[in-house]
Amino acid sequence: DEDCILFNGVYYLGCASVNAPRSEMEALRTISILRAQQDPEIEVVLSVPNRADGTVRLLEPGVSGVMTSFKLYTILFCCRGADDSAEKDCFAFTESHQSSGIFQCHVFRCEVHEAVRKVLYSFELAFRSIPKSPVNTDAKLSAGAQLEVDENTFCFTVTLEIKEDDTKGGYATVPWDKTSSCFKLRHNLMKQVIVKVTQTSNVELTLERCFGLLLTPGRNVKHSDMHLLDMNHSPVEDEPLTGTRTVVGLWDPSHTHFALLNTETQKGTRVFLSVAVDLVVQEIQEPVRFLIETKARIFPQNEKFWYFGKKILHEQFFLKLKEGLEISQLATKKVNKPMYEVECIESETWRSKWSSSTEQHPPLDRALCSSSPQDEEDDDDTDEPLLSGSGEVSKECTERVLHDWGDALARWRADLSRRPTGLRTLIRAGIPDALRGEVWQLLAGCHDNQRMLEKYRVLITKDSPQENIIQRDIHRTFPANDYFKTTGGSGQDSLYRITKAYSVFDHEVGYCQGLSFLAAALLLHMPEEQAFCVLIKIMYDNKMRDLFKNGFETLHLKFYQLDRCIEELMPNLHDHFKQLGIECHMFSSQWFLTLFTAKFPLSMVYQVVDVFLSEGEPVVFRVALGLLHCSRMELLALDFEGVLKYFRVQLPKKYRNEEHTKLLIQTAVNLKLKKMKKYEKDYQLEKERLALEEDPLIRIEKENKRLMEGNLRLELENDDLARELVTNRVTLGTQLEKTMEHADNLQCDLSAAIEDLRTNRNKVCELNDENQRLVVEAAQVKEMCRKEMDRQATEIEAKSKIVADYKTICSQLSLRIENMQIIHKEEVEAVKMNKENVPSTKLTQSDKDQQHKNEKEKLEKQIRELELQLAQTKLKLVESECRVQDVEHQLASSTKELQASKNTWFQKTLSTLTTRKTDSSNIPSPTATSGASFAAENINVPKRQTVP
Repeated sequence: DEDCILFNGVYYLGCASVNAPRSEMEALRTISILRAQQDPEIEVVLSVPNRADGTVRLLEPGVSGVMTSFKLYTILFCCRGADDSAEKDCFAFTESHQSSGIFQCHVFRCEVHEAVRKVLYSFELAFRSIPKSPVNTDAKLSAGAQLEVDENTFCFTVTLEIKEDDTKGGYATVPWDKTSSCFKLRHNLMKQVIVKVTQTSNVELTLERCFGLLLTPGRNVKHSDMHLLDMNHSPVEDEPLTGTRTVVGLWDPSHTHFALLNTETQKGTRVFLSVAVDLVVQEIQEPVRFLIETKARIFPQNEKFWYFGKKILHEQFFLKLKEGLEISQLATKKVNKPMYEVECIESETWRSKWSSSTEQHPPLDRALCSSSPQDEEDDDDTDEPLLSGSGEVSKECTERVLHDWGDALARWRADLSRRPTGLRTLIRAGIPDALRGEVWQLLAGCHDNQRMLEKYRVLITKDSPQENIIQRDIHRTFPANDYFKTTGGSGQDSLYRITKAYSVFDHEVGYCQGLSFLAAALLLHMPEEQAFCVLIKIMYDNKMRDLFKNGFETLHLKFYQLDRCIEELMPNLHDHFKQLGIECHMFSSQWFLTLFTAKFPLSMVYQVVDVFLSEGEPVVFRVALGLLHCSRMELLALDFEGVLKYFRVQLPKKYRNEEHTKLLIQTAVNLKLKKMKKYEKDYQLEKERLALEEDPLIRIEKENKRLMEGNLRLELENDDLARELVTNRVTLGTQLEKTMEHADNLQCDLSAAIEDLRTNRNKVCELNDENQRLVVEAAQVKEMCRKEMDRQATEIEAKSKIVADYKTICSQLSLRIENMQIIHKEEVEAVKMNKENVPSTKLTQSDKDQQHKNEKEKLEKQIRELELQLAQTKLKLVESECRVQDVEHQLASSTKELQASKNTWFQKTLSTLTTRKTDSSNIPSPTATSGASFAAENINVPKRQTVP
């Protein structure tokens, strides 16, 4: 019925869950995956509304029946495939499930690829066309009735102006951004804050003086969070004492309290700031505070604004007083004049915001439409969210901590039925990473669960109906971690098996998105069998599985309890969220469903799991409240889009710092939650009340919508199963053909093997005959060898005797030569002495020479005889060696013949015998040769001597 544009020739390819809903890279990857799959496409008629409060519908072609629909405000991001790729005819949009906080990317294909641009242009026009709220006459009348001024109500007009140092010795008014309704400030410049309070109705009051001018980032802040500014003189010197008061304060942006207001804001982000002035009114017993809340954007110091409008912010206040004590009753006053007490003070902005709403929280659609088109244009999400599985975990640990843990684990292993004293304190300080796997198993009580381990080995062999969904989600789990980064790697395989096994084990819940993140955190510390056991304990004993049952009913209860806890512990933050329309499910759904494992760095994730396994389910609430408490000041300074972006981007990145993580855990464990049961009862009562008040027609429409969505989901699952069945049939047929072909090949191989066997048998018979022949020949060779060895032994013995005789002769000759040399030497010396002492005659000298000559000839003759004997002995020795060499040649020939017959035993025997024979024949040769040489050398010595 609504105004819309219909697009025919559109095919729905499917959807997939995404972690970063505004990431173009992830959307394009989803388009590529779904476009490449050979799944049957569903033809639809796409209906795109012309207004931002409309609904995108998928209609059945021909009958125009609604298959499913999406509120336009739930669509966060749109994109199309690249022009130069196969996905140029596809587009996708990311939709937010408000009830669970899960983001899904829906992919479509156009029959005509030029139509993709027209579809996206229609979405752009719809986002920009925000309708004006219809005028509600009754609301106007009621608001007018509230704004009526009675005699106890005093109206004031308060103006706010901010000036910055113009670097010329003065101050210039800061620009006002009309599109985003905020001040445009520059960082690191001194500023002036000028507040003017003017009374506009009722009896004129005396504004004596300013008690203080205060400023702080954020809104709905506590009085203690406001920071006092240094006061300056009033710019209006002749200002009357009554009715008007102007206050000027100096704002030093370098002060640490104003750090948030001195930090450049990202595009599309604004920060809140609160300015308060406390005035002392003569007729009122206590100072009156006028509080103005506004927004600002922070730019660089050298930013130039070429066009801007100067604006002084005006705010109307309604001060309601009641009469108190009279001055006459006070000892310090003598004039009877009525004194007032402040009953309440309200601003016009606050009245207009809440006068038309009787609900406790603003409706979601109104909160989404409260931003202007320009705000959505400015929301350029240039900062990518932190990828799951990011961050480094410190391995360092002090010796004292290791000693304490070693002592605790020793006591724990000795008695597993009870936890050791002081364990909770150690866990809150952080478990050492090397011990975390063992401690987690002990805390879960599954350190030795053999039954569950065996069951897991059986479960991984079974098929799961959700395998396609599991496969689709695996690569999106911990993509920043090296263990799970590789497609088809060991990490993804283990994660696939453990999630598939759980889906088979828990039929009621099956596989649920978010389960893979918790399983991945466990796999980083233990084998997959133990990780599965710990996962079962967490899901059942800690009631994590209840969150996924009955349409997330328990999850909605958690949201209500968290909201009530925020209201009790942080009322200013609760009021801020209430005014912006921020509800708990918008930021905390993944906290509960994934136990903080999906977005935050691993260093924080591990410590949260440490405390969760130690102290149980309440830890989730404590950590959630700790996150909000530690980021309270930042959240109070942000608007709707800024808060959601902070939860998605800045908050996870903040806890990459270990100090922030320690502070968070310390804050969380110190929180006391005592009213959770009461909040649960209140939730049930509220639910029953809403059920009674709800229009039956609306209830039936909601039920019908839910059933239609369920029907569409079942149809998609049916299509998946049918597609899987056809694929399996084709695969089985192909495998059967391959198996038959393989069987034929095996049959051929078997026939060839039988033929080879027969051939080999014939060869074996021939080899046996050859072996018998060689055995006979070997026996003959052995007998011949034995005879030859006996002959050689006889010859060796004779040669040994000859060698011994030769040695004896050589030794005797050596002794004779030595004796003769000694005698000859003595005679020579005697002759020398006689020659020197006694003069001899010529005849006597001749006789002596003749005598020496005769002796010399005699000795030379003996030497020649000895040399002849030595030569004859050497000749005999050479002849013996020749005969030995002939025998060795014959033996080598026999050995070669035996080697040809491959008789190993006989070969070793011949080698041993040959070695022994060679050693025996070679032993005396060196001795004989050396002896002969020695003898020859000694015999030749006298030849070289000359008698003088």
